[in-house]
Amino acid sequence: MNLKVLWQDSRLHVGFTLFLVWLLAIWQFRTDPNILRIILYPLLSTAIIALFDFELTYLRYRKNYLPTAAVVSGFLIGLILAPTEPFYVIILASILASLSKQFVVAGIRQHIFNPAAFGIMAVFLIFGTTVSWWAVAWGFLPLIILIPLMLRILWKLKRLFLPLGFLLVYFLYLLSTSTFDIAARTIVDPTLLFFALVMLPEPITSPIAGHLKYSFGLMVAILAILISRFTAFSTIFLPALLLANLGSFLILRVKKAS
Repeated sequence: MNLKVLWQDSRLHVGFTLFLVWLLAIWQFRTDPNILRIILYPLLSTAIIALFDFELTYLRYRKNYLPTAAVVSGFLIGLILAPTEPFYVIILASILASLSKQFVVAGIRQHIFNPAAFGIMAVFLIFGTTVSWWAVAWGFLPLIILIPLMLRILWKLKRLFLPLGFLLVYFLYLLSTSTFDIAARTIVDPTLLFFALVMLPEPITSPIAGHLKYSFGLMVAILAILISRFTAFSTIFLPALLLANLGSFLILRVKKAS
């Protein structure tokens, strides 16, 4: 892979955005007792996913490749799971994220589930792990990085309709259950925007063709609403994303078979 291809790799652009969010979080929590974990966990997760991706791909296909997507998945896991969690939780989430890419697939480099969401939800279900979104939940300053950089990336990828559709449906739901002020404050919450701009439109696991590419964001919003109303889950967006991943995969499989 030459430098020009690397420069154009959208995964590295997203990874760089997450890297800047991480640096800002390090500055924000520089006096926190968990500062060492805040620094190390995203790097540890990225290294584990990259290693597993590289080795498993070579063992299965006898091919060497640069696992650039590991930067995105690794930083997502390290920035979402609370730094108060023990290190083995980060390690297991990272390993499961990589394994989901290799073995829960629709084809070569066509994994079904968002890897970071898969790894995070797995340790959530196993250990009751805190899904804290700590790197952005502390304030609105991370949005100065997230919004312009992610909008530019999504515009180039022609995937802006995914977060916009999701946010529109969720905002209308909030309006129906609360006041305009509460709905407006919720829809610009850094945690919600982080999910909508970074995790939701991930190119491999969100549809890129047909009517599903327009309805996927709507599907995730509806599923998140249903999970919030009919389950006791403390986190709703990641399971909604994984269910939508599975649903879109099944719909496409049925359409292909018919």
